Amino acid sequence: MIKFIDVIKSRRREYRIDEKATFVFFLYNYSGRLRIKIQAAGARVYIFSIFIGRGKDLFRLQVLQQHLSPQTFSEALVKGVFYDEAKLIYEGLIKIEKSAQGSHAYQKNQNLLMSKRGFVESRPSLEILANDVFCTHGSTTGRLNSDQLFYLRSRGLTKPQAQNLLIKGFLKEVFEKIENLGHFPELEKYQDRLN
Repeated sequence: MIKFIDVIKSRRREYRIDEKATFVFFLYNYSGRLRIKIQAAGARVYIFSIFIGRGKDLFRLQVLQQHLSPQTFSEALVKGVFYDEAKLIYEGLIKIEKSAQGSHAYQKNQNLLMSKRGFVESRPSLEILANDVFCTHGSTTGRLNSDQLFYLRSRGLTKPQAQNLLIKGFLKEVFEKIENLGHFPELEKYQDRLN
């Protein structure tokens, strides 16, 4: 069974996963805390977040993926594109309790800065108390690839068209990963915002 949760719509900040099922959490331009405690053995949790920051937008996101039972899985993918003076402060913590042997957890934050005045502070971290687990985390922040921009412009696209194409490709990974898990009509309104 797969459950889709639009965190902004649900307005909850903490979730206890107490059944062996797959949970897909989605956040769009969400500021706040999200605490997910995975208590059911064999449960799977996916957290997907997209930010599009403009003007003086300031986003703060804290995500906790806490594994309390064995053979649990969690993955967080946070992507952002920041124009003008927009900012993101991201803190992610994967916490694997001693009782969560055999668990797997992943966390990735990737950001594009479209202005010299944009800012991202990204702090993914791990706290592992079990000895039989697999965990990774990472963060990247940068600008669009100049070689890719040059290539697209040499094929007749204007600079804004080339930038938009690369940004859509950058964000598309989130929707592709969700679509691999199932079809969720609730996502269409968010995909429309990117067009």
